[in-house]
Order: sequence, then structure tokens, then C-alpha cells
Amino acid sequence: SVRISRRFKAPRALVFKMFTDPAHFARWFGPEGHDVADCTLETKVGGRFFAELKGPEGAQHRVMGVFKEVQPDRRIAFTWNWMGEDGKPRNPDTDTLVTIDLAEQGAETELTLTHTGFQNDDQETRHNGGWNSCFVCLDRYLATLKA
Repeated sequence: SVRISRRFKAPRALVFKMFTDPAHFARWFGPEGHDVADCTLETKVGGRFFAELKGPEGAQHRVMGVFKEVQPDRRIAFTWNWMGEDGKPRNPDTDTLVTIDLAEQGAETELTLTHTGFQNDDQETRHNGGWNSCFVCLDRYLATLKA
């Protein structure tokens, strides 16, 4: 599994909003060099999670899932499965699970991401790098909101 803890210079409610408001989500999500072309965040238990990313070389990556837990400003969990060219999950029986916990640390927020259920070490390594890169993008975006 992947476990990443990161502190952001932003209030917990704002960091939570980064994962639940499509307008914000589309501005930071994805590894560095990727842009969000489309996203759907039905932030309620059973709601849909979808993001389409375009890479620097024009490659398209789509991920889908379902929200499993939503505790405003505290925790959010959703399944994660990459989509194939046909718009269906690449591994229909092997969703992974992303859980994001948020804790106030004064004026800052401690975010802990846990991503579990990988089939092999390569998947785990690639997702670890991807999430760390995403959080660099999130940190940069949060800084623009305070400027």
C-alpha cells in the first residue's frame, strides 16, 4: 500500500474542498505536467468519481471510482480503477481504495493518504510517485488562492 503524509498551509475545510469541488480539483489534480480535461465528483456515499487527464505528450488517462465514505472536512474514501480505451475499468474485479484523512495543525492541515489494494509492487511504486507529484501540484495551487 501507499501511505503519504503531507502538511499544507491551508485550513482543513479548504483542503477538503480541493477533493470535493470539481472547479478546484481540475486545477491541481494529476502528476506534474498533466491537465484535467474532465472530472465528475459526486461527493456522497455511492457517488461517482471520474477524472480524465492529458499528459504532456498528449496521452489520455482516465480513472473512475465510487465514493465509499465522506466525512466533511475530515475524511474521504473512494475506489480507484484506471479505465481502458473502451471506457470500462481495466481491472473490473480489482478496484483499489484511496482514503484521505485530514487533521488540523493550527492554521495548517495534515493530509494522510492511504492507497491500498495494488496487485503488484510496480503498481504501488507508480502510484506512490503519482500521488507525491499530485501533492506538489496541490501545494502550488493552494498558494495561488492566498496570493
